[in-house]
Parts: sequence; structure tokens; C-alpha cells
Amino acid sequence: MYGIEATLPKASGGTSDPVYSEVQRRVYSLNYRIKEYEQKISEVQMRIPLVHGDREIEVLHRLLNGNSMRAIGKHMKLSSTTIFRVRNNILFQMIK
Repeated sequence: MYGIEATLPKASGGTSDPVYSEVQRRVYSLNYRIKEYEQKISEVQMRIPLVHGDREIEVLHRLLNGNSMRAIGKHMKLSSTTIFRVRNNILFQMIK
């Protein structure tokens, strides 16, 4: 303005906005979790053919749809204890 130019200090590479930094941290964390879930889902999908038995297949599909044990038992007219037992059978079949 008067012949003297004001110089501002240069940025040191990052942002000092704490909200932006927190958003970046959360996005990174969520992306990591999503990758973990994708790996687990693909592992389960590869092992679905190992499950045998009509009851086991029905329970597996309902579990994958997000139904609770109680809801599955009510729909199939079985006790929740039986559904837990069937779920354990499914897991044993998948890990063979």
C-alpha cells in the first residue's frame, strides 16, 4: 500500500482446523472398518456352499438378512435354544 509489502508466513503443510482433522480421522477409521467387514463378508460368502440341511440353510439366510434369533425361532416355530444350536451347527460346518 505504501510501498512496503507485507509478507505472511507460509503454511506448514497441514490444516489447523480441528473439525477438519477429526473428520479426516473418522473417515480413515470408517474406511478401515469397512474393509474389515468386506473381508469377513467375502469369507462367509465363500463358505455358504459348505452348509447342508434345509433348517441350517434357512437359519443362515435369515441371520444374513439381519433377523434376530428370537424372530427366526418365532417364524420357524422353534425355540431360541434350538436356533442357537442350529447356528452352532452352521458355524461348525463352515469351519471344516
